[in-house]
Amino acid sequence: MESKCSENLTKDESDTISEFLPPPNPKIAFNHISQEISERAKAILDDLLTKKQITPDKVNPADRHMGFPTQTPGSIRRIFEMIPGIFTWIFILTPLIAVFMSIPYILVGYITVIVIYWLYRAFLFVYGLWIGIKRTRHDVKVGWMDKIQNEYREEYEKLKYVLIYPVYNEGLETIEPSVAGWADSDVDTQKISFVVAIEEKHAQQCIEYFEYIKQKYGHYFREIIYYVHPANIKGEVMGIKGGNINWATRHFVQKIKERGEDSKDYLLFTFDCDQIPHKKYMSAITYKFLSSKNRYHKFYSSAVHTFNNNLWRVPALVRVFSTSLTLVVLHGWTVLKKSKDTWSSYAVSLKTVEDVNYWCPDIENDDTAFYWNAKVRFDGDFSGEEVYIPTYNDAVENESYVKTHRSLYNQQHRWGWGIIVFPITLAGLYYNGKIPLKKRLRILWTLFDNQLFFLTVVYLITFGIPLLNFFSKMFLEIPVSYNIPSLLGYILLGATLLNIPIVILRRNIIPVPEGWPWWRHVWDFIETGAIMVNMLTFGFLPYVQAQTELLLGMKPKRKFNVTEKVVIKGSSRGKVV
Repeated sequence: MESKCSENLTKDESDTISEFLPPPNPKIAFNHISQEISERAKAILDDLLTKKQITPDKVNPADRHMGFPTQTPGSIRRIFEMIPGIFTWIFILTPLIAVFMSIPYILVGYITVIVIYWLYRAFLFVYGLWIGIKRTRHDVKVGWMDKIQNEYREEYEKLKYVLIYPVYNEGLETIEPSVAGWADSDVDTQKISFVVAIEEKHAQQCIEYFEYIKQKYGHYFREIIYYVHPANIKGEVMGIKGGNINWATRHFVQKIKERGEDSKDYLLFTFDCDQIPHKKYMSAITYKFLSSKNRYHKFYSSAVHTFNNNLWRVPALVRVFSTSLTLVVLHGWTVLKKSKDTWSSYAVSLKTVEDVNYWCPDIENDDTAFYWNAKVRFDGDFSGEEVYIPTYNDAVENESYVKTHRSLYNQQHRWGWGIIVFPITLAGLYYNGKIPLKKRLRILWTLFDNQLFFLTVVYLITFGIPLLNFFSKMFLEIPVSYNIPSLLGYILLGATLLNIPIVILRRNIIPVPEGWPWWRHVWDFIETGAIMVNMLTFGFLPYVQAQTELLLGMKPKRKFNVTEKVVIKGSSRGKVV
């Protein structure tokens, strides 16, 4: 299915655009599950459930409880958990605090500083995008396998891969395009152990799907292995993939040790089941891994995490949110690399996963928590390396306009609970005296900047001065109350105008559908302004909710809503409804 984006373009333009579009969908047989497959799947499931497995009490890191070092007293844990919410609410209530303490000048000065800082970050953002796109255009043309064969042939011959593929109840319309993409990778796919991490609740259906997939794609891989993650393991948080991939990876390591293999010879990839990799993604990651001097204290990730699978089909606010996320990730790797942590999809040596004691299934986060856990365990010596090769993912989509936005809010609330890494890392720093002071300070600043400070910047810029005007008569009586709004307005106008080069740069990695009328191109620029709406809604409220819940000790009953992979009927991605 050729994309319309490539019509009426020169060959060079078409080739460039095609690098940023997911490959054509494979033909999916909707009557795929035969009686034979169904019976075979049931027999496989029965066998999996009766086999000797790791006991549930062995799936948590022995030296951690709910992510915290086991020696952390409950009182200390609660103090650390309260810190993020306290800071966030101080920032939110700063205008009222300034009124109560009769210090409006201090608030005005603070808002002026953050507005200027915002303008600086806006220019830095554009610069980072320009650098990132330049690197991407270069990297997609590199023959990574040739470089590997020329420089690291012997090491590559020993290297194997394990793909940890978590599934819940996604349909074949989501799963098969992803599997087909991994099968089409330019590495030797016979080195790949494809591990399907299945939740028990929907295990029968998932195994049926993968028995069908085995018939079409099984010969591409070294092996396809199933592990069924039991439901309701005491203490585990449900609704996130951490418990599932932790269970599957621990069992896979046990399996390879029984085969006499070494975990240091495996490169592990973890990702969401809707992700489709670029053909060169695995080879580029492999080259980065083999060329890293400190490879076992690194993780590897794509800097070009696009949502091009269904981007132009979702509602405007969801689309703006998704494109912004793509650009933030790209910009972050180019200019803020030292502060990048693991998120969504990444690769890491299986030995590293063993060394950090896998994932913590009893905390409300799985992606970024892996990075901060490794950071503390390796005494501050853990960092990321990026490749500028795209991956293609699904933006949040559900059956209707309202349900799509509700799903996005639920997803962001779950991501907001990623704040749990803040108190967990503080406790890790508290008990690990081996981390040098300089690294400690960098870790603390990164946590503060990423998790707390930037969350409230847009809120204060938008509402700080108006709240002062409303609540403070003293502020209204001083000249600055008339001058500062105009000054800040001009600064923000400059930052807003930067949306023009941002959209132009964005279109290099997120192509728009061909054939748009002129007004749709204009609207595309205008639509980008909705980023401010997102930063005050989906990028703000669910995060404040999560931090407030943590502050008050209101755990989300150990369960989150899974982000459904659902699309509108007649579309080509996700579960057809």
